[in-house]
Amino acid sequence: MNSVALMDDGARSRKAGRAVVGVALLVVVGTLALAPWFTSFATQRLLVEIFTVFAMALAWNLLAGYGGLVVVGHQMFVGVGAYALFALSNRLGINPWLMLPLAAAATALFALLSALPMFRLSGAHFAVGTWVLAEMLRILTLNSEWLGAGGGMPLEVLASFDRWTRNAGVYWSALITGVGALFVARLMLRGQLGLALMSVRDSEAAAAASGVSIQRAKLALWVIAGSITGLAGAVAYMNTLQVTPDATFSLNWSAAAIFIAVLGGIGTLEGPILGTILYFLLRESFASYGSWYFIGLGSLAIATMVFAPGGAWSLVTRRWAIDPFGVRRDMPRR
Repeated sequence: MNSVALMDDGARSRKAGRAVVGVALLVVVGTLALAPWFTSFATQRLLVEIFTVFAMALAWNLLAGYGGLVVVGHQMFVGVGAYALFALSNRLGINPWLMLPLAAAATALFALLSALPMFRLSGAHFAVGTWVLAEMLRILTLNSEWLGAGGGMPLEVLASFDRWTRNAGVYWSALITGVGALFVARLMLRGQLGLALMSVRDSEAAAAASGVSIQRAKLALWVIAGSITGLAGAVAYMNTLQVTPDATFSLNWSAAAIFIAVLGGIGTLEGPILGTILYFLLRESFASYGSWYFIGLGSLAIATMVFAPGGAWSLVTRRWAIDPFGVRRDMPRR
């Protein structure tokens, strides 16, 4: 009887804790939504970068941490989403904010089609294969006059908007993308797909023996993560008003996502949040040191993998048994 009462008390305390987290997130998001009225354009542009890079890192973390899909060419989704938005908006002359869902859908379609060759590979071959595919897309775009070739293309339809409206609209799009990515990830991980992915992460053999369709679960994750990254890429380049093959399909996007995931904690929702905060704090504080800054980032990543393989979030959970998003699944105790 006492054990049942203790379990009920624990469940109520966890529920209350998640309610507090939910209220805190609403307050933070509500405050951030007001930013265009009390921050400078430079601050808004930085926040756009933070929100979009967070969404990319979260998507990469889902792929690697839950599906075992280590993607080195994550920038391919960024490029497809950005070019889809620019091409559709410019050619059709439609408000780019209305085209953002189509950019995400185009990236999801690309992810679905690319899964056919990519999922024939595994391990290191899969990781390198994604990078090769990203490079193929870069070269294809570089030689496509319809997409602006090496010079890329500007987002012409935004010229009709005044600066405040343009910056505020892009900022709100980035905020929605970041928060939406977190919401979709939590919803996915708390559902059947999340349970399947966690079982695959723990043991593919045991998951298959339990009736889990491993390929179907990974394919669903691949499409969802691809569409999140494509949407983030589209918004990120709305912020710069110009896409070019070398920048849009740059390996720097993957490097940032991987570093954030490793620093924060792979296989968690909290990891990308903490990793993004740490990454931008380091960048804004030490980027002026040039090559020493990159040496410092690399050294920090190595130190994290050696001394805290679970990332910065694992240092928190070692001291406190907290699960703010309620996605951790524990075996029931008798």
